[in-house]
Amino acid sequence: MAPSPPLSLNHPSFYLAEPELADLPGQDGPAAAENAEVPPASSSDQPAARAEKKRRRPALSCEQCRRRKIRCDRGLPCVNCIKSSISPCTYAPTHVPASRTRKAAGHGQDFSGPAAALSHVPARSAPVLESQKPSPPSKAVSPSGPSSTGGSTSDTSTVDALAARVRELEQKLSESFHISPSRKTDDQLVGPRYQDEDEAPMKGTISKTRFFGQSHWMNGADMFPSILGVLRQAESRKIGPHRIFIKCKTLARTIKENRHRPISSAGLGKTIPARGLADQLVDAYFRTFEGAMRILHAPCFRAEYERYWQNPGAANDVFIMQLQLCMALGATVHDDLFTLRATAVQWVHEAQLWLLLPPEKSRMTIAGIQIMCMLATAKATCAVGQDLTWVTTGGLIRQAMYMGLHRDPKHLADMSVYRAEMRRRLWATILELNLQSSYDAGGPPLLCSRDYDTRLPANLNDDQLTDVSDGPKQPPPQRSSPDALTDMSVQLALLRSQPLRLAIIKHVNELRSKDSYPETLRLNSELTKACRGLTEALAALTYAQKQVPRSIITQFHCCFVQLLLYRCFISLHQPMLARAAEDPTVYYSRKVSLDSSLKLAQICNLSHPRYPSAPPGALDPATAFDRLITNGAGLFRVIPVQTLFSIAMELIKKKEEERDTLSALASMGSRELRLVLDAALAWAERRIRSGETNIKGYCFIAACIALADGIESGLSQEQIDQEVISTGERVSIKSWELLKEVAEREGVSANEDGSPSGIEEPVETMEGIVEMPFDWIDDFNWDPMNDFSWARQVPRPFGDIDSVDPSVVSQF
Repeated sequence: MAPSPPLSLNHPSFYLAEPELADLPGQDGPAAAENAEVPPASSSDQPAARAEKKRRRPALSCEQCRRRKIRCDRGLPCVNCIKSSISPCTYAPTHVPASRTRKAAGHGQDFSGPAAALSHVPARSAPVLESQKPSPPSKAVSPSGPSSTGGSTSDTSTVDALAARVRELEQKLSESFHISPSRKTDDQLVGPRYQDEDEAPMKGTISKTRFFGQSHWMNGADMFPSILGVLRQAESRKIGPHRIFIKCKTLARTIKENRHRPISSAGLGKTIPARGLADQLVDAYFRTFEGAMRILHAPCFRAEYERYWQNPGAANDVFIMQLQLCMALGATVHDDLFTLRATAVQWVHEAQLWLLLPPEKSRMTIAGIQIMCMLATAKATCAVGQDLTWVTTGGLIRQAMYMGLHRDPKHLADMSVYRAEMRRRLWATILELNLQSSYDAGGPPLLCSRDYDTRLPANLNDDQLTDVSDGPKQPPPQRSSPDALTDMSVQLALLRSQPLRLAIIKHVNELRSKDSYPETLRLNSELTKACRGLTEALAALTYAQKQVPRSIITQFHCCFVQLLLYRCFISLHQPMLARAAEDPTVYYSRKVSLDSSLKLAQICNLSHPRYPSAPPGALDPATAFDRLITNGAGLFRVIPVQTLFSIAMELIKKKEEERDTLSALASMGSRELRLVLDAALAWAERRIRSGETNIKGYCFIAACIALADGIESGLSQEQIDQEVISTGERVSIKSWELLKEVAEREGVSANEDGSPSGIEEPVETMEGIVEMPFDWIDDFNWDPMNDFSWARQVPRPFGDIDSVDPSVVSQF
């Protein structure tokens, strides 16, 4: 019979690797004697050796080298067979060369479990997804007999054995990669890191349909159970301020509905004010927000702005959206009463609608990213769904990464200085927006430093961004020194602490972060150093401003960046603040929270007399920041509220300690704390007067003051509770009068119960509206989509999506 043809294998040779010698039983056969090491035996031991079965090792050399009795390198084919042109180079059925396996063993892993029979398979061949019990040896491979010296018997047995071995290995590979449905796959999907860990602790609160992490302001309200309990009791009994609350809420709803006007895609950009007012609003934006968070290129925007007023009808939608968002942000610092609130809200809604119109791919430009950054800032500042800013910035992060902003421009293409620096500036601003929204919403940032490699922006003025290449071979001219005062200096001073602030919010809000107080103290120490460094940097920049004729850094910018940095102290220590009064091991958190709150109160103008009112359009830096704290929402309302929580709790605790110790002297610092709360009460009243529709913050501050005064006066608990209820009722009536003034100023006519004129709305329909006490962050309206109607219109065609004048500099 003719010999069988050689077997052609489609798999690499290392898929057929056998286990190591220690894992295999001995085999009998004349060919194995070549590699067996038998120790010399004396003549007296020979009869016993004949009686005992010899242990034979498996043959490792190929059959051809064994037949020729020469050394084999165990390759497939081996070197000797290649030199002698012997084909094929075959091995005994129980062995496949392991040279390649040994070569890759240093880079692989030691697999065990289901792939025990495949221990020679390198780790790179495929991952093992599940631990399984070793499968029994296959019955397809039978022990092979002695190899014949030539002819068809050896070739036929080799082919059959190799074919059976291939089938066995394929079966074992498929079994090792199969995830059994009977096993729990959840642990495998979670990964080995968390398999043995306990369930993550509940680090936050549930409110309606959302989860608020530990940095959310609502967790601070739980530090005042006595006040909340009294007001809940008054609500259940429907006494005191309960009825006034319902009337105020009804009127507030009417005012807000009047502000949200129907819009359509055909009416975008039709509400631009006159040139004089537009100039004031645009200047207000560039002198405030843009100096601290760089989004636009000022020379390009100014050039486009001048062309717009020459021919308004020729402007494209991209520039219109940028202009309206500029004016919406500038309107928050335009005057004390935020008289352009309704117009600013409409501008924000139009930008939201424009981003939704098809085709959405046309928004994936640098100009589109600029609009999204400004929209996220305007929504938070103008109180348009400000509690959902964290969701908005999440989409902004992903679109920016989809456009490659998370990679440094040097990795992407040969870009000009302008293009490269604009990308770096936008990415830095996007990271800051994501960070601040995480602090506000109590959510994790869902981003770490390993996710991007974009460098910090260069310390350059806007007019230094040219078309010169940004590559290393052609360094751009006129590079400013790192400490020089430029348009980027303020943001760069803040960006130096960004990694630390990111680590803090991850420590506070992430699901599986450890509640380690030593880690909290370590982060507090690093944060203290960062605050000291920021103070020194701002002092140096303020001194450098005296030698520069153009105004670059003002008191507004200093207060702005300090506000963003010092707020981290409150978020870091707020989880321990509630038990700090009872647990001396975390008393340091109480002290740090108080010190940082007093510093923030000073920044927010709550620790000293307010700046005198200025006429509309006047933009003194101190007045501008005071207006922003009064008119703005988002972090400009959240941070003062968290500050007041810490100060009010400290004042109440001091009064209780003073009462318990029967001391005739007032506790040190109580007077200063009381002055801050008095200033905060006036601040809350100004907010309602400027258009704030929620009165519960105002009532809460007044209740805290009433509680502290009652404790100081030595009243009984019942008398203190009655004093709190009476104060709430008195302040509610004052709020009702303020809301009526706002309604009259905005042209809203309402009935005595607060409902719109001509519409009868029974008061009973508003019962239960105060299910969550002091939910003033969003005025009880969790669905901003219900505030205005999206009119269905045919979208008008887009013009040139690039809003930058090509003659000035190329934006892309």
